[in-house]
Amino acid sequence: MPALRDRIGVLRAKFVEAQLASERADPLTFMPDIDNLAAFRLLAHAEFEDYLETKARDGLASIEAAFRGGQNTVRQNLSVLVIAMLLSKQLRFELPNWPTDVAELLRVAREWVGKNNGIKDASFTILSVFSGKMPDEVDGALSASLSTYGTSRGDVAHKSATRVATIQAPSAEAQAVEDLINGLDGYFG
Repeated sequence: MPALRDRIGVLRAKFVEAQLASERADPLTFMPDIDNLAAFRLLAHAEFEDYLETKARDGLASIEAAFRGGQNTVRQNLSVLVIAMLLSKQLRFELPNWPTDVAELLRVAREWVGKNNGIKDASFTILSVFSGKMPDEVDGALSASLSTYGTSRGDVAHKSATRVATIQAPSAEAQAVEDLINGLDGYFG
């Protein structure tokens, strides 16, 4: 989480800090630089996506290491069953198929992460499970917040920033990102 906070701090300093100072100094006549705010939103979204994908890859690597380290029974690998369910993959539980099927499932999961393109509800749930969470542990409020942020990112990614209605004041944009960082910190902390 420190790396994510640091990176968002760099983006905030580059795209938002000067605007925050201007907004505070003269809130009634302040005119935001929407291009900088759009850039901040796009880049912050990319950082959240990268963070979640890295957590997922790390979680998959932990499962694989534990499996190779001797924790290779079905009972010891309930997360593998959940991952198989989420990816609609069948597993054969008997030897010699079980280890081969688990290895293939983890390969498919890594491939899924590599093709992921978002932080919305479905992606967040799957990435969370890959990270070691169980489906009933997925934070619904955080998922909804990330989904909303992902949708707002789509607004600036697919239109001219001058035509985007969802860009908010610098203080609101910065607070939305800070809230997501705090939510992720609490969720994975």
